[in-house]
Amino acid sequence: MTSSNVVPAKTKVVNNSLIHNKPNGGSSFDNLSITNDASKKLDFLILVIETLQINATDSIFMKAKNIGLSEVYSSRVQFWKIRCTNPLRTSYTYSSLSTEQIDSLVELISSMAENLYPIVRQLLSSKEPETLTNERWFIFSSRLKSLIKERMNLQRSFVNSLLNDSSNSFFRELLVILSLSCGPAGASRLKSSLFYQNRET
Repeated sequence: MTSSNVVPAKTKVVNNSLIHNKPNGGSSFDNLSITNDASKKLDFLILVIETLQINATDSIFMKAKNIGLSEVYSSRVQFWKIRCTNPLRTSYTYSSLSTEQIDSLVELISSMAENLYPIVRQLLSSKEPETLTNERWFIFSSRLKSLIKERMNLQRSFVNSLLNDSSNSFFRELLVILSLSCGPAGASRLKSSLFYQNRET
């Protein structure tokens, strides 16, 4: 795959929200706007990938090269700046993701999710022995919370709620999103989760 298959034909900005419209017939993203937490969700999904895979950053850059996104992710600094659009980060850049950055992150996360699906499925499975499931979740959540402490602003209430949530509900939500991001239509499903219905007529 050499290019994103979810890039809309046109984009316009309305009240700082991206509204996608395709000329001559519309698209699956007509009358939809990017949610305010899109950068947060995408950054946390990458954080989950880093939790699940050793040397994940190297794997991400290799994957970007393999799917034709090496120009977009030409350096670790550039990748870091893109992720720092997440307002919950300690180093927040006070900027928004561009349409192209959103599309490339969606494509990249979807491709990475494909490789990690067996591990994600194990964590979400209800058929595994409870003891084994609890052990896996303890390792996963401990590692993820460690990364959150390292990179996120601990003064933010949402960050603290994640660290103190024993049910790990947000982590489970992220894993479900990753699992749905796999397959031929995975990138489209992931991108759809970043939009909400525009009610303007």
